[in-house]
Amino acid sequence: MMGTMTKVLVVDDDPSTVTVVRYHLENAGFTGVYANDAGEGWRLLVTEMPDVAVVDIKLPGEDGWSFLEKIRADGRFSNLPAIVLSGAAEEGADERARGLGAEYLGKPFAATALLTRIRGLADDSAAGGDLPAGGSSSRRVEMVVVAVVLLLDAYRIEGKLHLPPELVRFSDAWESVMRDHREYVPVTDARITTIEGVEVVESPFLEVRKSDVRAVFPHGIAS
Repeated sequence: MMGTMTKVLVVDDDPSTVTVVRYHLENAGFTGVYANDAGEGWRLLVTEMPDVAVVDIKLPGEDGWSFLEKIRADGRFSNLPAIVLSGAAEEGADERARGLGAEYLGKPFAATALLTRIRGLADDSAAGGDLPAGGSSSRRVEMVVVAVVLLLDAYRIEGKLHLPPELVRFSDAWESVMRDHREYVPVTDARITTIEGVEVVESPFLEVRKSDVRAVFPHGIAS
């Protein structure tokens, strides 16, 4: 998996680092998507389904370690190749990264070193290789996008839901989502209205608590 076929998610709030990484990724033929905090990183993770993640540890709000732990706890991304960037002299950071199935690269870093690691991880993933020691051995779950309507007690949410493609029937796919361990389900391109149809807000990304959902339909079926 090389060149433009490889999509790299970069989560880093340092503009100078992002500029350098973007320059070298584009010159190497990779596709990059960029976030400056964990919240935006998670939205891009769900919507863009990158092949490799490059995550800085020091982020505003939720730090990079917590972000990686969230990735590994989600079956869709548990085997996503990842590289940890850190400019802080954090004791044990290398071992902690390996424990989360990620590679470690300290700042400042050589661009060639970063690109070499991205290529290696992408090639291993395409070949079905395992994560570094400590990571999950399950393959990353690909998803398909379905337009849906979710009905809550007082609101209706129209948007796009990301579901496992191997489950052909919508009802089976939704049941699999409801049975997994996650408390929230991600919805993109969301439009929230009251049950009567009065628009409340639009949002590019929402996480809806599963317990609040009373019914869900493919878009166009619910009235």
